[in-house]
Amino acid sequence: MPTIRKEIAELLERGPLDLREISQILRIREKEALDHLQHIARSVHPRKLAMDPAACLDCGFVFKKRERFSTPSRCPLCKSESISPPRYRIGG
Repeated sequence: MPTIRKEIAELLERGPLDLREISQILRIREKEALDHLQHIARSVHPRKLAMDPAACLDCGFVFKKRERFSTPSRCPLCKSESISPPRYRIGG
């Protein structure tokens, strides 16, 4: 039986997912999925954990330079809290 991190890595190799989707598929808390993602990012060498950035759903601002894996709480431009979560994938 594979570990949770191995299962997450296999899911991300198939296609991009956000934290909520990962947590629902594996029936774990989002915070736990976030902890596993941070470890996977360091351990998938030579491949890379890529992140499609979060974006504001109201004004369209994209969080391109954000390094954290969690979803931002609000937009720095319009202060909206309607933020699409970042999506993660493992690429070659």
